[in-house]
Amino acid sequence: MNTSHFLKVLWVVFVMGVAWNSAEAQLFPRFSIAGGPTVGYHTSNTDDLNSALRQIGIPELDKGFLTLGGGGFVDVPFKGFQWLRVGGFGNGFSSYTTATVDGLKKSAEYSYGEGGIQLDYRLSPARWLDVTFGLQLATGSLEIELYQSAPGYGNWNNIVNELTGTNSSQNISRTLETHFFSVQPQAGIGIFLTSLIYARLNAGYEFGFNGNWKADDDISATGVPSSIKADGFNLNFGLNFGLFSK
Repeated sequence: MNTSHFLKVLWVVFVMGVAWNSAEAQLFPRFSIAGGPTVGYHTSNTDDLNSALRQIGIPELDKGFLTLGGGGFVDVPFKGFQWLRVGGFGNGFSSYTTATVDGLKKSAEYSYGEGGIQLDYRLSPARWLDVTFGLQLATGSLEIELYQSAPGYGNWNNIVNELTGTNSSQNISRTLETHFFSVQPQAGIGIFLTSLIYARLNAGYEFGFNGNWKADDDISATGVPSSIKADGFNLNFGLNFGLFSK
């Protein structure tokens, strides 16, 4: 190949590259896909639950709980929708409290778990910085476990005799559970720590809507205080690892 032909080939390759980059910029102005672990803090109204625990003789639960989970997101890559971020997440907590009262061990465990989607409007005031405003839609469950056990509990024959009515028993186990769905308006800030690592902090208030409470073997439970629900302030921090085109 002579010099003129070689230069022509280089020119064609250059023009095709410019055209491709231009088309890519128009069709895919920005694309990101990432995910990773999260840690957060969830506040909850535990007044009525703690009132019941005090009557039983069990120490109260806190009003704030450490949550652990994970999540991910995609920045929609199509022109005209580059402001939209779509994500998924899951998180939860479990808190345990116990005491010995008149020789009986009494304990309670309060658990919360949820998962869902996030829809955010994303602004990028700088290449390394994002600000988001959005909505979190979730479904999950709340569970309350109450236990009382007398000394020597755990013997197989004693357990069988309790169920046959042969022995009277002070050993009690109760589980109450409800499923809920929730809506959470939220705002967040994201910072690119490296080209592959993105730190994200979200804050919002969750509004929960409970279903019916069930006790033990799927028996309807009535009279459960309405304040025991997924309502509360959420703060969530996550490290996301992935691919980012800015």
